[in-house]
This record gives sequence, structure tokens and C-alpha cells, in this order.
Amino acid sequence: MKSFYNLALCYFAIVNSLLSQDGNTPTNFQIDAASIGGVQLSWETPENFRRQWISHSNLQYFGGIGASSTPAFYCHKFPDSLLADYHGMLVKEIAFVPSADSDSASFQPLVFETDSSGLIPDIVGRTNLVLSAPKVSFSENTAYENEWNTIQLKNHVPGQSIENDVIPSTYEIDSTKTLWFGYWLYDYVNFPAGADIGPANESLGNVIIWCPVGGCFESTLNLSAQEGSSLDFDWLLSISLLPGSNSEDSREVILSNSNNNMIPNSSIYNYSMENVKIDIGPLKEDVWIEPINSNGRDISNYFVFENGVVADVVQPDYVNFNTTIRESSLLGPRNPGIYSYYVRAQTAEGLSDSSNVVSVELVNTLPGSFDMIAPENGINISVTSSNINIPNMFIWTNSVDTDGQELTYSFEMCSISDNAVCFDTSMTERILQLTNQSIIENLNLTNGNYDLSWTVNVSDGIDITTIGGSGSDSIRYLTFSVDQLEVDDPDMPIEYSLRQNYPNPFNPSTTISYKLGKSEFVNLSVFDLNGNLVKNILNHKADAGRGYVEWDGKNEQGQKVSGGIYLYVIETPSFLKSKKMLFLK
Repeated sequence: MKSFYNLALCYFAIVNSLLSQDGNTPTNFQIDAASIGGVQLSWETPENFRRQWISHSNLQYFGGIGASSTPAFYCHKFPDSLLADYHGMLVKEIAFVPSADSDSASFQPLVFETDSSGLIPDIVGRTNLVLSAPKVSFSENTAYENEWNTIQLKNHVPGQSIENDVIPSTYEIDSTKTLWFGYWLYDYVNFPAGADIGPANESLGNVIIWCPVGGCFESTLNLSAQEGSSLDFDWLLSISLLPGSNSEDSREVILSNSNNNMIPNSSIYNYSMENVKIDIGPLKEDVWIEPINSNGRDISNYFVFENGVVADVVQPDYVNFNTTIRESSLLGPRNPGIYSYYVRAQTAEGLSDSSNVVSVELVNTLPGSFDMIAPENGINISVTSSNINIPNMFIWTNSVDTDGQELTYSFEMCSISDNAVCFDTSMTERILQLTNQSIIENLNLTNGNYDLSWTVNVSDGIDITTIGGSGSDSIRYLTFSVDQLEVDDPDMPIEYSLRQNYPNPFNPSTTISYKLGKSEFVNLSVFDLNGNLVKNILNHKADAGRGYVEWDGKNEQGQKVSGGIYLYVIETPSFLKSKKMLFLK
């Protein structure tokens, strides 16, 4: 019976998974890493939004090309013989690389479709223009040098200017036609058209359409090169494709930048071809071009759910050309427990179905062991007027937290007597400098010889590890002699101070000590790290001398606060000081 029950559950899970995979749903959701320090999740972009980029270029940048400021259409040509694998695919974006070898240039992206008779695009009349995109230019800071500029293509409205092209592309490739895509380059000097390292795909990836007085004609970079020179390169151009209504291809996603700057039409014909000199600018061996990127505008964001509640909102990521596409989310520190995750995509059609569910149990790992370094056990420190302000170095090795959480060290020093006095302080470093004067003040020492002990704990905010573990070196001792130094009566301080709370870290309560140089009004409060008041503990006139207050980890409403680091601040007309403390929950 149990076997049948498990089989039924398995069948239900498979059917549910198949029904949910409607093309808009993220797939292959998984946990890549999980600990108390954070959870790394990843998933594949939904099938309907996976882009494939096509190009004749090898996409490796060589330099910039210009033609004596003469406008022309620089493009890639895909005849019907090369479109069979892409029939029915939806054309979405165009991407190209402008060169930095120019101070001015304007680029008007255009996509034409012609029949297979060998006719070139109608650049002037645009009768076979199918897609356009907003023009970009250096002068308007909308074109970016030495990097991929990726722009969403729009349906061209026949008979109208391209300013009216505002509807995102719905154009699907017809493999019986010839496709031409590129940009009309104008208003430029020097060498703004980016080219790859070659060799050229002659008459495919290096096509130029010139439109001098008398009509337009097709050429290539090699054919247009100056006599005796060679320009064996392709243009750095590409277009992105998505599965269309007549295609069933599964394509990787490349996400893109959107540029919505529209400009009036420019005159793109009747230029003279006299004195046209097409040439390449300086070789750019030190320039590396990032792979094609695009921003997945079709998915506005992903919602990552943790135990049924949204834990993260993720915008589609930037990914490299021709890589396996996975989106990701990194969640911050979590408390120990069992967690279940899934993701949903927000598309134009609404919120997608849920991806597969993944679960994990998080267990906190203790901070790693660590040991004392200095000072040596049993050392004698004799205090004189000449060394009272010289720091003593207390040093220990690093503790490592495998969960990746921030560690806080708590140093404690005590005088060993019938009425033991201790003080402690917290830090993230593994070195503490204490002057002889600070030791005297913190332990209320007068003239005499004292046996002192010191130890260190480390906390990840949940658990604590003691230095040296349970070994004999978990506590070190020293002799502290102040018999050669006259020390003021500790009950009559002449200075103001705020001491480190004790114990620290703490739960459920801690003591905060201070001393005042004279009788005056005192305010002592606890704040969170954002500066919000948590609890006002002291707010009245106090006598000169030493005093202390206790905090029980509760706020003004009497509620226990959450674990973490808090600030406590003392303020008088003559003194202002703050320190940190760690509350363990």
C-alpha cells in the first residue's frame, strides 16, 4: 500500500510539473549553496524568453572604420539559404559596437526584408523596411563607445516615418526571404563603425550600401578598400531571436538594454561619392569588449518565495553571449530551520506558474576554534608613571565561520580576589590594545599587586566558541603590579568614562558602568544600528563618581528585542560617549 501511495505521489508531481511548464514558467530551480550565512538559488529563464543571437561576426573587437564622413548603411545579410533554422523566430533586439575612434556619430538601426531575387533594401523609400529602433548618437550621449549597444526593435509602420515605430517587434523570420540588419551611419568624423578581427564573411558580414546621387548600390568592406589595401573584417552586429508563433526552438536568453530616445528622420540619400576614402582607425589591442548583454524586458521581475512568502524580487540578470542561462538570487542570513523555495516570473501575461519546489534544512555551525598568541601565560606587568599609557597587546588567532556569518570576539579580563571585578569588550579584530591606565580604571585597581586573568569568546550571533576550547590554555593569567604608582581613590574619579557592558555578548541582561567627573544631568539610552531609540534607561541628575545601570534586552514597550548589535550612549552637558554590545537571542 505504501509503495502504491509513493507511486501516486510521484505521478501527481510529474503531471503537475508538465501542466505548469507553459513556456512562461521558470524551470530547473535549485539550491546552489545553503547555510545560516545565506542561501544561493538559481533557475533557468522561462522557455518563451530565451534569446538566441545570430551574427556573421566572430564578435572579437578589432577597431573602428570610417568613410570620409560619408553616410552609408553598414549591415549583415542573411539570404534565404541561411534562414532555414530560424524560420518563424521572433526578432527582438539589435546590438552593435561603436568605436571610440570618433568624436561624433549617429547610428540609425534598421532591419529590411527583401525577396530572394537579389534586390537590395530600399534605403530611400523604405518600402521593405520591417523593423527600426530609436537612433543613438555620441552627441546626445545615447551611444556608448567600445561596448555593445543593445536596442529593442519596433515594428515599422509602412509609409510613415520611423518616429512612429513604437510597437515592440512582432516580426517573425520568413526563411524564403533575405534579411538585412544594421545601422545607417551619419554625422560622423574619423572611424566610428566597430569591426571584428576578421576574416570577413564576404558579402554577408561586411556589407555596405551606399546611396550617392543617382541611386543606391551594394558593396563590401573589401571591395570599398583603398587600392592596395585590405579591410578583411565583419561589422560587430547581431540580432536576438525568440521562439515565435511558428517556431518551437528552445533558445538561450540574452538580456538587453533598452533605449527609448527617438529623433526626427534624417536625410539619408543624395550624398556624393566623390573623394570617399574608407579606412580603419588605429588598432586597439588593449581594448576588450564585453560580450553581448541585454536586459530581459519581457520579464519585468521574478518573485522568489520562501515558505510561501516573497523573500526576494529579482530583475532579469545580465548574462554573457552564448552561455547557459541561469538567473539567481542570494538571500541573506537565515535562522536555523527548514525552508522551502520556488520562483514565479512576472510577464506581460501576468504571474507565471510556480517552478519546482526545493527544500533545505539549515543548521548553524559553531565558529571555528582559535587560540591565544600573546601575552605569554604568567607574565608580570609592573606599572610606573613612565609606562602607564603604553598599550599591552592581547593577540589571538582567527576563528573561521563556515556559514559565512560575521564573527564578534568578546574579550574578558578579571581580577582574581574574593570580590572579583571583571570587564569585557567586543570587536571584530583579533588584536586588542589595553593601556595600563585602562586596566586600572576598568578593574577599579588601587595600589598593590593583582592576579588577573583574561580569555576570549567568539560569537556568530547564535552560538559561542571559547578560545582554546576546553583545553588548559582557554584562560591565561598575569601579575599586575601598581605598588610603585599612586592611584586615585576609585570612588572619586576625576574623569568621565563609559565602560563596556558586562557580560557581552549577553542574554537575558547586561550591566553598563560609567563614571562622572561632577554631579550633572545624565541621559543613557540604547539604540539600534539605524539610530532608532530602543530604550531610555537613565534620564535624571546623578552624583559624581561611579554608577551603573542594567538593561534587560527590552524596548520601551516592554518587548524583547531581536538578537543583534546595539549601541548604548551616555550624554551629559560635559560628556558624550557610545559603545556597541551584542544581544544573543
